Amino acid sequence: MPLPATTRLPRRYLLEVASGRTVCESCGVALRRQRTRSVYPVGLLLGQPRVRSIEKQCPVCRKIYRAEDYPDVVPRHGNHAFDLIVEAGLASFLRHRQNDEIRQELQDRWGVQLACSTIREQAQSFLDYLAATHQAHVPELREHLQKDGGYVLHVDGTCEAGTGMVFNALAGNQGWTLASCKMATEDTAQIQALLQRCVQWFGLPVALVRDLSPQIEAAHQAVMPGVPDLICQYHFLENVGTKLCEKHHSSLLAYLRRLKIRPALGSLRHDLVRHAKQRGSFTPAQIEQLLTAPEKTADVDAAQKRWALAYLLLCWLEDSGADLQGEYFPFDLPGLALYRRYRTAYGFLVKMMPADPSGQAFRTLQTIARHLAPVAEEQGLVAAAERLEKAESLFNELREVLRLTCDGHHRLSPRSGADQPVQCQRRELSLQDWIDQLKQRQASGDVDRATDVALVLQYLQKYHGKLVGHVRVVDGRPQPIVVQRTNNLAEHRFARKKQGLRRKLGTKNLARYVEAMRPEEFLVDNLRDPVYLQIVCGGSLENLASSFAQNEQMGREIRSARRANKTTNRPIPAKRKLLREEGFLSKLGRAVVAAFQKRLPNERAAA
Repeated sequence: MPLPATTRLPRRYLLEVASGRTVCESCGVALRRQRTRSVYPVGLLLGQPRVRSIEKQCPVCRKIYRAEDYPDVVPRHGNHAFDLIVEAGLASFLRHRQNDEIRQELQDRWGVQLACSTIREQAQSFLDYLAATHQAHVPELREHLQKDGGYVLHVDGTCEAGTGMVFNALAGNQGWTLASCKMATEDTAQIQALLQRCVQWFGLPVALVRDLSPQIEAAHQAVMPGVPDLICQYHFLENVGTKLCEKHHSSLLAYLRRLKIRPALGSLRHDLVRHAKQRGSFTPAQIEQLLTAPEKTADVDAAQKRWALAYLLLCWLEDSGADLQGEYFPFDLPGLALYRRYRTAYGFLVKMMPADPSGQAFRTLQTIARHLAPVAEEQGLVAAAERLEKAESLFNELREVLRLTCDGHHRLSPRSGADQPVQCQRRELSLQDWIDQLKQRQASGDVDRATDVALVLQYLQKYHGKLVGHVRVVDGRPQPIVVQRTNNLAEHRFARKKQGLRRKLGTKNLARYVEAMRPEEFLVDNLRDPVYLQIVCGGSLENLASSFAQNEQMGREIRSARRANKTTNRPIPAKRKLLREEGFLSKLGRAVVAAFQKRLPNERAAA
């Protein structure tokens, strides 16, 4: 049910604003009215008035006095009130509303009519003022983090295919975005600048959590060499699993494609569907009865029953994704899941076929068995699957050791946070014990297993010091800080941002919008935290407009810098309009000839 409309003031009602001072503070002389001008601001509480702004002036020192309270409602040199800017920004970036939806909400609830282009511009102003408010409250934010014993810095980046990187630096124990930036690619100098900003604003962190990026590692060594450098265990597992399984998984998929099992089964399923349409299809209740009480379906046509059973088996084979965990490679191995279903179905059919010596009643099932036979008879395919299963087994062992939860759920959950100190220490001891066991197993006679073990040991030897040490004892803090061992906090923020974009834009491909995304958008998520909200605007979003008014000067500076900066994150920007111009190749050819003609004389002179 929609909210009722608020009380609306008459459009273009008259509002006079002037300074409450009557005499000059320096001269003590009565002030005179110097200038009167009319402006037409728009706001949620103001409505759409005609404001008569009166300026007073001292006749002796010529000092100008303007209304003191009006700039707290409407920005200087602006026509849109702070509360309207806040509403447009929150609706766009926190509630992920489309500009047309925001326009309709403003009209229905507040009686304010704005164009979508104006709403878009006010939403960008919201980010300017939010960044200014964040920077203005850095001392209070830093004080809160220091009272909590410091902060753990999580640094991670995201992008879409063909876009620049958006980097986010978060305080892990609070979940706040501290700073963010954009760059064309992972650049050490720009990541270093991001880390320096965090240190300058909030002090040295208790620890840094990152992925295996060498650029972040180099920036860490340059900015905070004494701070513990910890690797996100999820990224570590991803790298190890990819190295272990990628080659063997690709080999298995290549065998399956070469044998064309899936297309053959798909063609057979298509034929069964055609037969069902001609002879009449089953209802869901009949399918259920066919599986649970087949003796009650004696009156059903035998051919139809055989086709339905064969179709159900083919559907089960195609549904191999149900055996996956909903994760991506290498945590899920879709090729191996499909092979295992094929192998299971083939074994089931081989055992069942002798029940019909004539083979006439199960010709369709025999056809399925014939198509599936290579999964047991093709030696190359069987060997590829067995090799991948060995790698998978070792990878799952590593996952189990690193997770080590007390609830029996050994797989690494994407939502895992910080553990208790005892759990953390127990996991580190188990990891060391497992490493010792691996060293003993390296001498086994199985060459494949020995190769996999050597690979895992190589990774562990390189990164072991960065996989442990998550319990950090801080002076003056009664309890140690337990560092989250993954960068899931940053990953979830990226995922939530992209999910909001998909909701707002209605498209799956976000490359264009991620390329245009401003890093300040990640500050909006801080407004969900009550502690952050208490620091920057007194604990309520209703006070955010007042906070923006207090930091209006800095917000205007950020907006001016944004508008003046016309550069792009791409090192060599090329617009599609330019590429699609008629005669583009001719222009390119002339430019190439000119470039070479300029280069040749220089080379001759150098010679």
